[in-house]
Amino acid sequence: MKAIQINNKAPNLVNLPEPTGHGVKVNIRAASICSSDLHLMHSGWAENRVLGHEFVGHTENGTAVAIEPIISCGSCLNCDDGFHNHCSNQAKLLGVGLDGGMAESIIVPANTLVPIPTGLAIENASLIEPLAVALHGLNRANISSKEKILVIGAGAIGLMTTIALHARGLKCDIISRYEHQQQVANQFNASHRVSDGYTLVIDAVGSTETVRQACQLLQPMGRILMLGSFWNGAMLDLQFSAKELSLIGAATYRCNSSQRDFVEAANILSNNSSIADLMITHRFPLEGYNEAFNMANDRSLGAIKVVFQIPHINA
Repeated sequence: MKAIQINNKAPNLVNLPEPTGHGVKVNIRAASICSSDLHLMHSGWAENRVLGHEFVGHTENGTAVAIEPIISCGSCLNCDDGFHNHCSNQAKLLGVGLDGGMAESIIVPANTLVPIPTGLAIENASLIEPLAVALHGLNRANISSKEKILVIGAGAIGLMTTIALHARGLKCDIISRYEHQQQVANQFNASHRVSDGYTLVIDAVGSTETVRQACQLLQPMGRILMLGSFWNGAMLDLQFSAKELSLIGAATYRCNSSQRDFVEAANILSNNSSIADLMITHRFPLEGYNEAFNMANDRSLGAIKVVFQIPHINA
């Protein structure tokens, strides 16, 4: 089985044994590179690991599925409520603590499978995971229709947040670095005219600089929703307390429940095929791993989402 494994802080195409064990075998058809994958690789946290937590495929009976990459006990109170990332018995994430989806196949628990709607092409469906991250964040922030919203950062998560807001009938302003990011944001009615007095700033970067910027632009008693990860830590200044601001953390998504974020994300993508056309800028086979990772690592080259397409003999 071909797979992309990290060795010496770099991706390598390797041949691994076919996966075995309990669960459902999925033949992977698409897996995308997340900025988190790059951080894991460069930091040395992904050594000897197969990356990939954004991936989709077919079960052996031909069902097209997305995979919630959180492996949890499924029986504690948090799991019962769909918060598998807060499993009392320690959740693990495929592609982080366990081998992930940048491979030809994988075996996963049945409760992680989410059927893909017929209107969504499987080669585009790896976008479900990052869109679910954005939707979960919006739910954590308890957003109302009267909000004045700013998104800081127009990488994949920042743009997915703009798409999620648009799908829920809400508008936002956005701070983006590159023209190709601005062009995508424009398609979802985001404005690049940044002002102040925001009730909610969504930080899709995660740094001292962006948190300070959020504090400056928020009105008193506003909220910061953190969708970007603090990989290197961040500092708050006096404005945070003086304005009585609130900081809301968000990570992953609600799983396997009546409010399953993957389901909402899949339906949004199914109802608007232009999202995939705009967000997926580059596609590669597994053999193109070097070029794929180089492209994903330098957004100035025009990349938003870089996707591995993985054909199968029986596909």
